[in-house]
Amino acid sequence: NLNKLLIRILLHLQVEFSYEETRGYIECLCKQINASYEYNIYDGCAILMRRLLEILLIHSYEAIGKIGLIQEASGEYKGLSYIINYTLSNKPFSLAKESQELLDTFRQLGNFSAHKIQYNAKRKYIDDVKVVYRLTMEELLYISKMKK
Repeated sequence: NLNKLLIRILLHLQVEFSYEETRGYIECLCKQINASYEYNIYDGCAILMRRLLEILLIHSYEAIGKIGLIQEASGEYKGLSYIINYTLSNKPFSLAKESQELLDTFRQLGNFSAHKIQYNAKRKYIDDVKVVYRLTMEELLYISKMKK
């Protein structure tokens, strides 16, 4: 039963991320985050964590009926940096103080892993944010109405 299934994000860290009736691509992404962490692929893990953050922020804006605030005239979504800054400045939905403080850190971890040639993510970088990351993803699942 999907309503009872738990996905472990950052498996070896015992940080659980539960979901109810979410979409298949969210489950798949969580499994990829777990696997990349488990097998010491920390750059991949950071990039996937960033991707999940972006997806859940977009779904949160959709759920509150304000998707247009983060879209270009063409319908394309604005960049994650813009979405985070807009979220923090305008507070279209409520996030815990800890989540607000680390939103851009999650983005930066993924960006550095994807775009900085001589940068390699380390386990410690992910470990330092794992608890607040789980909190943030859980909050966004509720805001996006993927979890009730």
